[in-house]
Amino acid sequence: IDLCRALEYAHRQGVLHRDVKTDNVMLRVDGTLKLMDFGIARFLDETKVTMTGALVGSPAFMSPEQAREAPLDARSDLFSLGTVLYTLVTGSLPFTGGNPSLILKNVIEGNRPSVPELAPTISPALADLIERLMATDPSDRPTTAQEAADELERSLSEVQLRRADPPFVLVDWLRDPVGFERRLSLYLERTLLEEGKRRLAEGDQLGALRQFNRLLSMREDHPEVLALVQNLHGDPEATPAGPATASRRRSWIVGAASGSLVLLATAWLAWIGFRGSGAVDPPLPEQPEVPAASPEPGPVASAPLPAPVVAPPQVPDTVRVAAQPGPGRDPRPRPGPTPAPAPAPPGPESFATVRLNTHEFVADVFLRDRKLGSSRDALLLPAGTYRLQLKHRLLQTQEVEVTVASGEERVVDVSLRPRPSRVSFSAQWPGECLVRANGAGAGPLSALGHALEVPSPDQPLDVELECPGRAPARHRYPTVGLPGVQFPGPP
Repeated sequence: IDLCRALEYAHRQGVLHRDVKTDNVMLRVDGTLKLMDFGIARFLDETKVTMTGALVGSPAFMSPEQAREAPLDARSDLFSLGTVLYTLVTGSLPFTGGNPSLILKNVIEGNRPSVPELAPTISPALADLIERLMATDPSDRPTTAQEAADELERSLSEVQLRRADPPFVLVDWLRDPVGFERRLSLYLERTLLEEGKRRLAEGDQLGALRQFNRLLSMREDHPEVLALVQNLHGDPEATPAGPATASRRRSWIVGAASGSLVLLATAWLAWIGFRGSGAVDPPLPEQPEVPAASPEPGPVASAPLPAPVVAPPQVPDTVRVAAQPGPGRDPRPRPGPTPAPAPAPPGPESFATVRLNTHEFVADVFLRDRKLGSSRDALLLPAGTYRLQLKHRLLQTQEVEVTVASGEERVVDVSLRPRPSRVSFSAQWPGECLVRANGAGAGPLSALGHALEVPSPDQPLDVELECPGRAPARHRYPTVGLPGVQFPGPP
């Protein structure tokens, strides 16, 4: 986050770094983060920020446009920022090769593993941000470094943390990595479970399932979560859990996230300050495991028995002491009710897997204003009918209705359309000037309101003006983009 803010400051001053990489990010002895080595930086208002005949920068962290020696803007630094974050999260560089030329070829073509391939338990929000930062097309990346910082803050807020919250700040991890990870694991287990229960109580079953899936990615045999998921999707025919069930369970946890990776991957970038006391917060107490009740009947107890891990509503939590025997009563203890065995966790047959093929675009997928993931993710949904929304900042929002059954796997093709844009004309152009777009007449400027609507702003556009008493004025746009462009004024 601090690295994002350093880049944002540099960009606001009109400076492009051009060599953002892990070697150029340093921690001062008091913990302050510094972005180093502006030796090859250039001003953003230069028409071409490359040196003729010399490719400068580190190939493994270069943006595709820098590798092609094309004109650069701030989004080139954002690509390198994404490469740094990718390296911290996965432990490896995204682009490799036997020589610099091969590395640059892979950078230009985007030949790299996806983040979830190397870090399958990563937070979907963090994985999505890294993929956006490392998009081959600059227009698919965040616009500013501040936007990336905001996304990182939101990835922490998903587990109710801020980067200044002790005991999960960078200095604590540097002093005691093992204790830090242990405390964090316990915190996340408690937080995700409580949040899932809260959403379940509010009727938000999909939101609860996301929390439980994240927790199961950290601890796949969590008994209470397995019971809650089982009750959520009831499967009376489920068989007892075993190695095969555990393997299947791993397969249906799609896009689940360990908050540990979120924090540890961003902690190196998210240093707040050095805490002078030098004290390390004590570990959170471990939660004792609750023993499961035996299925065999036992004698009446003189004190409440521990509740089974999963107790159906009709089974009482305690077995009370019988009344003193009276005349005609059998004084011998009688067996109490037999607790039902814990149900097995749901296998993949309890859910449907939906993939939305949006082709060259990557859109966010929402259900009732709640983000489920992106179109690159496999969405795990209970059986039913869903009206999903696909959103992209440069494309029109599109709704897709999907009906799925348990165990079904669906791939739905979706054609996303760009948002309409416009070419604006100065009022200095007379209203009787006729407009042609790609050779087709569009009408006079007065009828068009001095603006030409462009339904496909990502396509090349030739605009021609024919005005009385003037030579035709022409301009070609490789793309119009959003929100639009201004046609040159009259000479």
